Amino acid sequence: MERNPSPMLKIRFKDGSQEPVALEAPGKTIGQGGVNDIVIDRKGVNGFHADLKVEGDSVTLTDVNTKIGTMLNGDLIEGPTLVRAGDTIAIGGVELEVFEEQVATESKTLVLSGTALLDIGTGGWSIVVDSGPEKGQVIAVKEKILIGRALECDISILEPELSRRHAELDLIGDELTLKDLGSSNGTYVNADKIAEVVLKDGDVLRFFKVRFVVSAPS
Repeated sequence: MERNPSPMLKIRFKDGSQEPVALEAPGKTIGQGGVNDIVIDRKGVNGFHADLKVEGDSVTLTDVNTKIGTMLNGDLIEGPTLVRAGDTIAIGGVELEVFEEQVATESKTLVLSGTALLDIGTGGWSIVVDSGPEKGQVIAVKEKILIGRALECDISILEPELSRRHAELDLIGDELTLKDLGSSNGTYVNADKIAEVVLKDGDVLRFFKVRFVVSAPS
């Protein structure tokens, strides 16, 4: 499955003495004592010394009227000050570094076309995506549906482990069948590798990491 990097701001002690902390809404507090998200146990540091407020993609740093103040990139701050990746916060001689970490997020796995885009209607066979970012999506099965890696398939599964034309769903009378089309890595129903099988309600279809659950007519 392809994954796209997404940036997340974090803050860490420059000396590596504590684990990095993610800067997530509503924000983080800095000061002495365990009630704070970021603890600096140094003389002169207030119990609640500074506040990092997170709103959307914006992070602001505010000193809470302390005697020794709070520094950002070598300058004492006055009032709420915008913080960015690469900035250094200094309090009581302790330096904190703001940095950006790339976090992997799932990207689209399935591409639907052809007969897989038909409306569900009422009471017919369908398969429900049971994995990945498309989990919960319902796909009607009203006629033959080709499944594979190729974009010309009705259901394209963007996984390199799948064959271009991997398997086929077919509605024959009142029965829904699944047939493997000679794929390299196989087609599985309820953990069993199959060549061709008549499906029933609740069966789990697996194509490498992607799963579907069969829903029979009501």
